[in-house]
Amino acid sequence: MAAKKNATVRGRRLRGELRRLREERGWSIDHVVELSENAWVNSTVSRWELGERLPRPADLRLLLEIYEVTDEERETLLRLAREARQRGWWHVHGDAVPEWFQGFVGLEAEASAVCSYTSEFVPGLLQTADYSRAIHQGSLRSLSDEEIERRVAVRMERQKLLERPHAPQLWFILNEAVIRRHVGGPGVMKKQLGHLAKAIDPPRITVQVLPYELGAHPGMDGAFSILSFPAAIDADLVYLEHQTSSLYVEEPDEVERYNVVFNHLRATALSTDHTSSMIREIVAQI
Repeated sequence: MAAKKNATVRGRRLRGELRRLREERGWSIDHVVELSENAWVNSTVSRWELGERLPRPADLRLLLEIYEVTDEERETLLRLAREARQRGWWHVHGDAVPEWFQGFVGLEAEASAVCSYTSEFVPGLLQTADYSRAIHQGSLRSLSDEEIERRVAVRMERQKLLERPHAPQLWFILNEAVIRRHVGGPGVMKKQLGHLAKAIDPPRITVQVLPYELGAHPGMDGAFSILSFPAAIDADLVYLEHQTSSLYVEEPDEVERYNVVFNHLRATALSTDHTSSMIREIVAQI
């Protein structure tokens, strides 16, 4: 399972700054631990830089003292740490939001744009409650009805993101199978497709279908999401999801490869108008 990272842009920025401060000085983690007079072990400093753990205020102050940062920089980083510790809305839902998914929910809430390719189901932000329930029932057969309802409630709560004045721009590319597979039966699927068609509202929400007739395409390795953020200091990242874990791709060259793939997919997918027409045709056939 992938290690849990702090679920905020601020936490991501803090870990990046801590690593930058050390590398600018040409120091190894061993040397930082030595300068701290062994206040920490190597793995602790490493986890701070990887975002797997936030430093306690006292530890952060000592670390910044070792790096001899300016007063202004110290206050900025201490504020980042305080803000990164603030609990998001998803915490009240407990284990209905798996730890490995919390990072994505937090980053999604602060993104300025999300570009996603999905091959199997309608993206969570555009699902109806009945469709979401059917997805969970079909893929998580070990969960009780109560647990499934809690997860559906989380998914509906996530969708409040779309109501914000400065909601992120969303661009979804769907494999044609997504709109043809009858998840939850004809009634549920018909309602879901109607909801999907109404949601299309470029440039705020763009939806394109990748038709079967295109054959092989660059997205066949699986679904992915590219998240962009308002501040230039916060670089794009790619989110990959698996059955019991998730992975964040942050190396610039690798992120750029996913951008190239996404750009190819949206260039070859149906236009939004043709996508809407296909959805209406399928609804009429159900």
